[in-house]
Amino acid sequence: MSAALRRGALAAFAAASLLTLSACGDADKGGEQPSAAQSSGPATGSAAPAPGKGAGARPLTGEQAKAALLTPGDLPSGWEVNKDIPAYDVGATGMQFGKAGTAACQPLLDAFVGADNGPKAQAHAMTDLKQAGETGIQMTQGITSYQEAEAVKIMQQKIDFGACGKFAAKGADGTTDQAAGSELTVPALGDGARGMRVVFAATEEGVSIQHDIAAVRVGGTVVTVSQASFTTADTAAFEASLRKAVEKVQKVQKAQQKAGAKA
Repeated sequence: MSAALRRGALAAFAAASLLTLSACGDADKGGEQPSAAQSSGPATGSAAPAPGKGAGARPLTGEQAKAALLTPGDLPSGWEVNKDIPAYDVGATGMQFGKAGTAACQPLLDAFVGADNGPKAQAHAMTDLKQAGETGIQMTQGITSYQEAEAVKIMQQKIDFGACGKFAAKGADGTTDQAAGSELTVPALGDGARGMRVVFAATEEGVSIQHDIAAVRVGGTVVTVSQASFTTADTAAFEASLRKAVEKVQKVQKAQQKAGAKA
């Protein structure tokens, strides 16, 4: 399989020539609304943004975003930091998996916050974790903070799942894979939650890889969790990680509000 999965790919299999990882991103890109396809809105089973809930929340700082990232201690046993992927900040577009051959399908590769023409993030942090052992399951978590109105737009963007049952995805190395997108029901958390699944088809050189992706808005911050697996996703760990990630952001925001009230 090629580099279509970009930074969020399964780095553990790079040595086996199944993947070639490439990270890119520029936190200063954007300023416009994220690209929007024409049909499907928020995924079935996800919570719609709640008017007034979390209203007026200030964007997190870079240090606050980093402090809210998941650590192995936050997850069920058997997870560790993925040292195969260098720890550096590539900006919100680093969550992106590749470039879609069909414009309507690009949001499926943007992991909600990774659009090249999306709103400018006020702060962004991300981490990569992997499940110990031979499962190969990996997880990328991002915390991207915006002005709240921009975070709402990101969560409300339309994604045309009907048109993206099969589409081409070009990786950073110039190779192209076939991908398929569908809606994914995720826990109703925060001020709105959405999910989607992107499966990259097997090739002669590689294997099929599934990405389960969830995004939750907490005020002006979008929490994203993307789990990559070969055949069987660890749904329990995926949902537990999402819940914990949201909880950590909420805790940071409460501390931020408390400090602001004392100022």
